Amino acid sequence: MEYDEIVNEFGTTIPEHVVKKAKEVGCKKPDYVYKDGEWKKYNKFPASNINIKSKSARFKNARIAEQHKVKIVDGWVAFKSPSGSGGDSKKNKGW
Repeated sequence: MEYDEIVNEFGTTIPEHVVKKAKEVGCKKPDYVYKDGEWKKYNKFPASNINIKSKSARFKNARIAEQHKVKIVDGWVAFKSPSGSGGDSKKNKGW
């Protein structure tokens, strides 16, 4: 099966092995899978992507974001919802 290029919200290509692992840890969509620290370069807080109810929410400060960071593989991360109450995050709709 051929891999279709998947990019995050900053246009960074997410390698196939990272996509696979992101799905395994429950990421809802690829937009919010980041290279570790990438969001800081763009001056934009990351958005939650794990354990979300219906849509991602952007963190309001770096300290809270870092507290909810989840390592996917070396150099790649996603962020867990602070509420942690999403029931369908393993369904990965649309990717």
